Amino acid sequence: MDSRCSSSADSRLTGRGPGSNNGTPIGARGDSCEVGEKKCISDVRRTFCLFVTFDLLFITMLWIIELNVNGGIQKQLEKEVLHYDYHASFFDIFLLAVFRFAALILAYAVCKLRHWWAIAITTATSCAFLIVKVILSKAVF
Repeated sequence: MDSRCSSSADSRLTGRGPGSNNGTPIGARGDSCEVGEKKCISDVRRTFCLFVTFDLLFITMLWIIELNVNGGIQKQLEKEVLHYDYHASFFDIFLLAVFRFAALILAYAVCKLRHWWAIAITTATSCAFLIVKVILSKAVF
């Protein structure tokens, strides 16, 4: 009984068993997979890039909703983009999200950095800008 349990456990760990042709242990496989010269992105990195993309899409959606609620998208786009006012416009928050998206995708998807400094810089920049914006913005109520 013990030999059957250990052999099935060994086959699960190494990937050997019925229908398996890979002898590399699952735990020994690296962060990124390489097939020939093609390198694919790790699951954690892919999830992070997806999170950053959804952050940009969410901020964009909120800005479009804000434009629509305050009197129509065309009229508000002209007011917020062409006649930009730091105290009343949310266009800069959208641009901040675009900057954050571009910087983090460039750092972690294109350059494949393995350090946290890009996240720290974009987070600090975003927080500082948003805190100043909240303090200086005009109340619309």
